[in-house]
Order: sequence, then structure tokens, then C-alpha cells
Amino acid sequence: MAQSEEFATQVEGIDLTIAAETRRILVEWLGVDPATEQERIDRQALRLQQLTEDAAEQFEQATPPALGATYQDAVRAKETAWRAAREMVLENELYPQVTPEIRQDWEQFEQWAEQEAEKDWEAARTAQDPDRWRTQNVRPNPTAVRVVERVWVSKPGWFLSLAEALIAQRIEDNQPVPATSRDRLTEELTELIEDEMRRNPPEDPDLPF
Repeated sequence: MAQSEEFATQVEGIDLTIAAETRRILVEWLGVDPATEQERIDRQALRLQQLTEDAAEQFEQATPPALGATYQDAVRAKETAWRAAREMVLENELYPQVTPEIRQDWEQFEQWAEQEAEKDWEAARTAQDPDRWRTQNVRPNPTAVRVVERVWVSKPGWFLSLAEALIAQRIEDNQPVPATSRDRLTEELTELIEDEMRRNPPEDPDLPF
């Protein structure tokens, strides 16, 4: 088997939690670009997988099955050892890569981004831009979320995101919102949202962003 095929096979066998957490930390916190550095992410996850396998084996050896243990007992013990090993490896090897300095920088960036978004929301609200919901330039509103969940519960993710922005805008502008899916206003707003989705179709309508 060629080295690239062997590597791909190893990557496919990585524990899903290890793979997801490695990607989350490297991409969201450390700024690794998965478009150009996917192999770096995979190799990091593969290293953590191997460490977890080694640690799980040590845990199993340290706690051998009791006399008369059943097959199910052995399976549960193996699963427990794996979870304990995985948690230990992630805590010791992956999470410390997010240093206090990185965390502080990220928190400061989030505060700045929130302040900038607040300015944009307020400017759009003051100007009463009737189309600001199309770009979701509307302050999130818990009431809007509840309205959307009640009126459009079966719609896909992107529709729901646009609906929440539209309802939040209408609340800000003191305009009526539908009470149920049978409300006459529901059909009118549904057409507005579906028109926006046709004009600017998302890559995956099931995703909320």
C-alpha cells in the first residue's frame, strides 16, 4: 500500500471525538486553515489517536477483568479505558496548545467584534433599512426565535436563520408578526424569505449559515 493510501486509511480510523476536537482547536483557536493545512490537522489527530491507544492499553493492563467477568463486562471495561485515555490525552496534549495569551487575544477580539456588530445593528435599526434582514444585520431577538420555532418549525436551517432575522426586524420596527403557521401574514413572509433564498441560494440550505 502506498504511503498516501496508508495515511488515508489511518486517518479514517481516528476516533470521531479526537478528530473533531483536534479540528476545532487547530482551526478555531490556532488559526490553522483546513483548506491548505488539512494534512497538519490529520497528523495531529493521528498522533493523539496513537497516544490514546497506548494509554488505553495501559489502563486495561492496570485493571484486569475480575474472575468470572462476562464478555459484556470486558466490553464495558474496554470502553471505559478508552474514554479515560482519550480524556487524559486531550487534556494533556491538545487543550494546553490554547495558551492563556491566545485565549486572552480571542476574548478581546470577540469583545471588539460584538461592539462592531452592535454599531451595525443600531445604525441599520435607526435608518430602518427594510432589507437588513436579508444580510441578517439585525440584533438577535429571543422572541423572534420563539416565533420562528412556532410558525416555521419544519423549514430548513437557512430559511430559519433568515426568518429569525426578518421577525427580529419586524419587532424592532413595530410591525406585526405571525402568531401561527395558519396566520395570513405567514404566507406573505414565507414568500419573501423563499425569494431571498432563490436570489442568493446557500451552498447547503439545511445549514443555518
